[in-house]
Amino acid sequence: MTKGKIDTMQELNATLPNKHEVAEELGIPLDQGHNEELTTSQVGKIGGRIGGQKVKMMIEMAKEQMENNSIEEAAEATKGTK
Repeated sequence: MTKGKIDTMQELNATLPNKHEVAEELGIPLDQGHNEELTTSQVGKIGGRIGGQKVKMMIEMAKEQMENNSIEEAAEATKGTK
């Protein structure tokens, strides 16, 4: 995973592991084409690893955005009282 600030969903997606890499790490045989032989459990393990990381990173992005917005709102409120 890349360290540093992530500003867009494209940057976020670029930092996530490739599904084939995750499948290999888990010992799940994932082909480039059809994968009908995979169980729901196997597919869930692959998607869960990627999706879990994505959700955590999205929450962090949202927190940063909310902090920045509250700082900007406080600055605007201060301007209005002077």
